[in-house]
Amino acid sequence: MHWGHVRSPDLLSWEPLPLALTPTPGGEDADGCFSGNAVSDGDRLIAFYSALREDRWYQPVTTATSRDGGRTFHPRGDLVIPEPPDGCTIYRDPYVWRDGTRWRMLVGTALADGRGAALLYESPDLETWTYQGPFCAGAPQPLGSGDQYTGEGWECPQYLPAASGHGALIYSAWDAHDGPRCSVAMVGHETGGVFEAGVPVLLDHGPECYAPALLRAPGDRWLLWGWSWEAREEDWAARDGWAGTLTLPREISLTQDGSLHQQPAAELLALRGDHTVHAQGRIAGPGGPVELGEVGRGFDLLILAL
Repeated sequence: MHWGHVRSPDLLSWEPLPLALTPTPGGEDADGCFSGNAVSDGDRLIAFYSALREDRWYQPVTTATSRDGGRTFHPRGDLVIPEPPDGCTIYRDPYVWRDGTRWRMLVGTALADGRGAALLYESPDLETWTYQGPFCAGAPQPLGSGDQYTGEGWECPQYLPAASGHGALIYSAWDAHDGPRCSVAMVGHETGGVFEAGVPVLLDHGPECYAPALLRAPGDRWLLWGWSWEAREEDWAARDGWAGTLTLPREISLTQDGSLHQQPAAELLALRGDHTVHAQGRIAGPGGPVELGEVGRGFDLLILAL
C-alpha cells in the first residue's frame, strides 16, 4: 500500500503528482503505508500514517515530512508511538488536528472488553505525544432499524469541531467476521478530553462509502471524501494495480442545534448543465411517484423537502 498524490485548483480537475509515501524495505512500514492524514505546520507538511508490518498485530503511527509543498516526502524511519496502550486488540489509523496551541491525535482501536474506541493523544510540537485515554468508546449497537452496527472496532476516526460548541466524531465500523461495514457519525460535546456522544447514525446509507476523511477548506468549510470500493473481481484489481475510487467531495457541517448536514461541495455546481426537468408533488405516501420525464444516463437530482 502506497499513498498516491493528486492536486487540484477547483476540486474538479486533478493533476497526478509523484507518489507521496512508499513502503521502506526492511523498515517500520515495510508491508504498507496505510491510513492517516497530513497537517501543515509552518513550512512543513507532515503525513501521519499507519505503519504496516506483517510480523506485528498492530499498525503503529509514523510520519513523513515534506518541505516542498508536498512534492516529496521524507520518512522519519522510526515510530512516533511505538506501542499501543494495554487492552487494545486492534490499533491503527491516526487523525491529527490543531486545537489552539496544541496538537491532538485520534487513533482507531478495539478494546479487549468488546468496545470500539478512538484513543486520544496530545502534543505541543507534533513530535512528543502523550496518551490521554479513550476519547470515545462504545459496545456494538444497532444503527436504526437496519442490519448495520456500530462495530467491534473503530477505524479511521475523524473529528469535526464546530463553533456552536458541538463536535462530530466520524469513524468506520469494522468487525472481525465481516471486516469493513459502514461509516458512522456521532454528535456530542467534549468534556475534559472525553467526547460525550449522542445517538450514533449512519453517515452514508450505502455500504460503498467507507473510511471517510475530513479536510478543513478555505471559507471555514469542512470537506469529506470517502473510499468507494468496486464490484469488479479482486484479481482484476490486482492485475491493474489499483483498487477503489474516491467519492466526490461533500461539505459537512454542524448546525446550532447539533444536526449534521451534508451536501455536495459547492465547486461541483460547475458540472451542472441546463435544467431540463422540473416536477412537483409527493414522492412518498398516498400521493404516489412523481414523473420525471426523460433523463440521460447521467443526471443530477435535487430534491427539496418542504
